[in-house]
Amino acid sequence: MNYLKPLIALTFTCSVAITTAQTPLNIVSEPTPVVPPKDVIIKELGWMDKNKMEQEITELSELTQTKLGSPIRKDLSDLDTMQRLIDKNIVPQDDYETQQAMGLVLGNLILADFPNTFEWKIYEDEIGRSRALCVKKTSDCLFPITMLSRRMEVGTKPDVKKIHTDAIMRMEKHLPKLPYDGGIMYKFPR
Repeated sequence: MNYLKPLIALTFTCSVAITTAQTPLNIVSEPTPVVPPKDVIIKELGWMDKNKMEQEITELSELTQTKLGSPIRKDLSDLDTMQRLIDKNIVPQDDYETQQAMGLVLGNLILADFPNTFEWKIYEDEIGRSRALCVKKTSDCLFPITMLSRRMEVGTKPDVKKIHTDAIMRMEKHLPKLPYDGGIMYKFPR
């Protein structure tokens, strides 16, 4: 019985030593001061933004018509058209304008599928000013303009359909549903 007290004390000491370890290397770091983020401002697109977006889509449509024989049609076939641009290396790795125009088409497809849910907005935060596809009357936004360009600028060939689907699924809680738990109610036929 006398051996139980030292055994209990040893067990307690080991468990305290394990729970007080700070990091895997047992190094205590200084606390990092928390800087409050700049307030996010979401506002309407200006006429210059709208004109720029129309011009970007027109230029991309001319490129796809010239190189692939298929214009931007504003339907789901545009996903295949953009994938062909990527797969055939028609858009150079450093052509950010064309890559972002492709992201704009991606965003417009999401908007066309859910016109009562999303709208284009200007999103300003501590990083800067961006065009974003936002859920109406919320601050929940997607940034489709850079969804392809961020991947392409580092040399990867993104899967356009997967990125499109993943973006929609990120906003699933805001999307209209089919009755009887039938899934998401898309405008474009699947």
